[in-house]
Amino acid sequence: MAMKMWIFGCIVLIGLAGTGTSLWGQTGFAYVANGNSNNVSAYSIDGTTGALTQVAGSPFPVGSAPSPYSVAVDPTGQFVYVASSSGNVSAYSINGTTGALTAVPGSPFPAGAGSVSVTVDSTGRFVYTANSNTNNVSAFTIDETDGHLTPVAGSPFPAGTLPVSVTTTAGPPPPVTAANK
Repeated sequence: MAMKMWIFGCIVLIGLAGTGTSLWGQTGFAYVANGNSNNVSAYSIDGTTGALTQVAGSPFPVGSAPSPYSVAVDPTGQFVYVASSSGNVSAYSINGTTGALTAVPGSPFPAGAGSVSVTVDSTGRFVYTANSNTNNVSAFTIDETDGHLTPVAGSPFPAGTLPVSVTTTAGPPPPVTAANK
């Protein structure tokens, strides 16, 4: 079913995933954290028009981690991470063909209270959450096999008062050598 949606009055953060997320004739997926209904909506994206079509089985429940607030997709398009203001991060594997989500083992994972933002670094190795109620940032390593999260040593890390967003940079490029010119 093709859908055109206007979404007002809620926080909507969309993550793109799948093979060929280019919006020029190829299909990707969009994921939306639905705070009041405690689930994640999944859509396939028409790469030519941008229209969304709801994925079969969507929306997907966040289980024991109510109040999803933010969603991020790892750079490989294999996993989705959802921060919930209840203080958890739900983790899902993505079916690369359909876009459907399946909870990974151990999900949800404890983070700081008021986890309102989640990001995956550009290497796909780490997940970070901004925790507004505890004024800190939780850091996790991603298991590349199944997507489960393990806290980084020393996590959570102090932040300022009421952190509401977190993001990362790609880092410096590798040095130029004769081998990679």
